[in-house]
This record gives sequence, structure tokens and C-alpha cells, in this order.
Amino acid sequence: MLDETVDLDDGVSGKIIIAGWRRQWSDGGNLSGGLPRYLIEQSNALQVGKFINKIDSICYPFQVAGTHDAFRPGISFNDGLPNRSMYRNNRFFQYSEDVLIFIGEEPWYRIDLYAEAFFKAAKHFGAKDVVFVEGYNGPAPPKMERRVSCVYSKAEMKAKLDQFGLSYSSYGLRSRQGPTVGMALLSIASEKYLDFDVLRMGAMAPLFPFVTENNNQVGLTTDHRSYYDVMRRIRAMFGLTIDLNELQQLSESECEKLQATLDKIAETNKAAQEFMSKIESEFDYSPFEEALNIDPGIDQALEDILNNMSDEES
Repeated sequence: MLDETVDLDDGVSGKIIIAGWRRQWSDGGNLSGGLPRYLIEQSNALQVGKFINKIDSICYPFQVAGTHDAFRPGISFNDGLPNRSMYRNNRFFQYSEDVLIFIGEEPWYRIDLYAEAFFKAAKHFGAKDVVFVEGYNGPAPPKMERRVSCVYSKAEMKAKLDQFGLSYSSYGLRSRQGPTVGMALLSIASEKYLDFDVLRMGAMAPLFPFVTENNNQVGLTTDHRSYYDVMRRIRAMFGLTIDLNELQQLSESECEKLQATLDKIAETNKAAQEFMSKIESEFDYSPFEEALNIDPGIDQALEDILNNMSDEES
């Protein structure tokens, strides 16, 4: 499929799209930009689509003063000649038979046009479920499960979401607050793109009001525990077969190092010690345990053993 906003491969399908954005505001722990990239690299996923022309020219400025080339479009030359047009990175990848990954750049203008392109692509691929992943920072105890909050596009989704250890955000209810790109697209979908069930999950990545000897703020710039806790929920929610062992190991290693740093600070700083003690005792989150999928044969054997034990006791 090719038009003025999208260039999408034909013959590609998926049930769910997991989407995030690089260089965006709500990217605590590098969750929004990093998790999609991790999944793409882990699976050697192939690109199956992208936003083009109209999105690239209307939704972004050429440059932002004072940011050097951070927000300019990409460009490429080969032996002195341009070898591709200027471009933005809004791309779809096939992760598995059921899962597509989207990694994008947060639009500056015309979120309505950006939403139109995104959901046009979702329809083309046959995806009915969309999960936006975003992150925020806060004093999350390193070794504890991350707090994962959510917003969702349809009231009837809540009964299912209640099963997955999610807290429900009331962002902007009491005072004006600007939306993240995921929140904005979900809000548009709730009014205009009713064929899709859209969920936005946000995890709190650890960041503390302390600095190291090198004057770096203490926390996790990339928080693989956030990746892990979000993906555990997605895996269970949609019955996916995804190996998360590597993410679990990365998260455990990172969290141990961060905890050691915090312990060292607390040894010589009573205020820091009291702060950490308070955080650990008062940290509020909704725990989530994935159900074990037991082979039916094993399940029946266990039931027979228990029945035999009951017969012997009687």
C-alpha cells in the first residue's frame, strides 16, 4: 500500500502493534524509545512499512534552534551524491506472526494527521490491538516491581485490564496537563478510530534526588526492569510466546548495581537513609504474577496424585 502518508508492505499481518517513540518527552528509563528497538534487534525484525512524504514534511520542523542536528531529518550521501531523500524514522517491523513493532519520532505538528497515518497502517496490517509504551521517572525502589499505570480507549476494556496489575491514571483530571504522544493518539482513537482497542502503559523508572561523585544523578537511564514488567503484562494479556529471560537478567544486574550505589550513599548521609527507608515502605504499586501454563498431561497427573492421596487418607 502506497499513498502520500504511508508506504506499507502487502501480505503482512499482525494482531497487535507495540509502539514507542524516540526523543520524546515521556521516555523515562528509555522505555518508549528503547523497548521497541530492543525487540527489533533481539528478533532481527524486518521493516514492513513507514510513514513518508506528507507526514515528514508537515508534522516536523526542519530544525530546532539550539539543538544542533538532534531534531533535523536524516540524510545520506554516497561518494558525494545524495543516495536517498531526507527522511524521518517512523517505521513498522514484523516481530513475529502476531506482533508488529512501531518505532517513531514524536510529531511536532498535526497530531491528527499523524494519527490518521498510524491507524491507516494498523488497519492495513489487520491489527485490532495497539499498545503504546512510555516511561516516567520517580523514586522507584530498584529491586521492587515497577509501578505500571495505564489509560485505555474503551470502557469495556477495563474488566480484562483489571487482571494485569495496572493502576489507572487520572492524569489531567484536576488541572490542565499536556498529553504525551501516546495519550494524544489514544484520545483521538477513542473518538475517531473505534475499530481499535488502544492501551497506553507507562512505567516508573528509578531516579533519585542524589548525585554521584561525578555529579551524575542517581538512577537508571535505561531501565530494563521497566521493559520487563511492561512486556510481562503484554505477554500475558495477548497470550504471546516471548522469551523474557534476557530482560530479566539485565534488569537484575542493573538493579543490584543501583541498590549498591544507594546503600553507599545512605552509609554517610542520614537524610538519604531516611528517604530510602520511607520510599521502600510507602512505595505503592499493583503487583502482577503471570499465571503458569501447565501442560494438560502434567496437570491431569498432578490431579490424579492428589486424588490418590485423598483416598489413602480416608
